Amino acid sequence: MMSNMETVEVVGRHCRLLRPERDHEGRTRFGEQPTILRQVRNLDRCMYLVQFGDGATTFLFPDEVTIE
Repeated sequence: MMSNMETVEVVGRHCRLLRPERDHEGRTRFGEQPTILRQVRNLDRCMYLVQFGDGATTFLFPDEVTIE
């Protein structure tokens, strides 16, 4: 089970994409450092909701990013 402390540690931090990813609007992203808005658990998997500089969002798995 995820504690509030784990969530607070990543929310608001920037991350670096480890490979190209698509946002919800279908644009491929890579050289950007999105901000983590929320950490969620769904079907027993941890995911991050991230927001890019232009406001677009997408969900990423922890193995797809490096938190800075």
